[in-house]
Amino acid sequence: MIIGVAFTLHGYAQADGGEHKIPKQSSPAKLANYQLSIDIKFRDLNGNLRTQNITNAKIVQQSYKSTIDQTFQIKDVRLKEINEQGQSTRQLDELEGLNFTILADNFTSLDFYKNVPSGHIEKIRMIMQDVVGLEVPMMYLDSLELNIPYYPDLFQNQQANFEQSVSFTNQKMRITWLGYSKIKGKDCLLIQFGSMYNPFRSEDDRMITNGRSCYWANVWVFPDTRQIEYIVMHEDIVSITKLKGNEMELQNNVQREVIYEKVE
Repeated sequence: MIIGVAFTLHGYAQADGGEHKIPKQSSPAKLANYQLSIDIKFRDLNGNLRTQNITNAKIVQQSYKSTIDQTFQIKDVRLKEINEQGQSTRQLDELEGLNFTILADNFTSLDFYKNVPSGHIEKIRMIMQDVVGLEVPMMYLDSLELNIPYYPDLFQNQQANFEQSVSFTNQKMRITWLGYSKIKGKDCLLIQFGSMYNPFRSEDDRMITNGRSCYWANVWVFPDTRQIEYIVMHEDIVSITKLKGNEMELQNNVQREVIYEKVE
């Protein structure tokens, strides 16, 4: 599943300086590498675990101007699958070295994934949506004041339509600068963001799924460079899937933990 993050290049506002504001960038930020881990647990509504998938990938920045103007390469993609029969891990060599350029909301278009090997489009879509979604607070650093929740206009009732995939509505996203916290030996800004009710819908020839997502995350940002050092996000998703042509209905509870960590 996703965080809906379709937007325009200049679709956000920056506030003027003032007291209790985040310091301006004092050192240039170099291109960085990140380790992305997406741990997904599929449960029924009673909490019983059906299956679990863990996707790991390295995100190598090749250019970075902003959250919605960047190019990166995906490397070392691994998938661990866990079920009643046991567990298995495989390297997805067919995805090695794929390059992607994010410009505004181009990643919502199916054409964006035309070079992705068949059968992996939804997995790559998930990676794109997480990389962009996790970085949303970076667009609003100059608007944040210490311990004062900030509600970006764009994400108060924002519908993101992912072509031939899902329609997701962000409702009442809140971003708060909580202060400073040390991570990996660095004194970082600690920023929290999330949204507690976000409806979504998807439909294809076989089924219709309706549900809701709630997500919350902590973001550690090195103030000198304003570069992300570490993010951990949790998401809880409840949905009902109905098969077309019969009365069968499947109730789902999906829980995700996403970690995005700067690495050497």
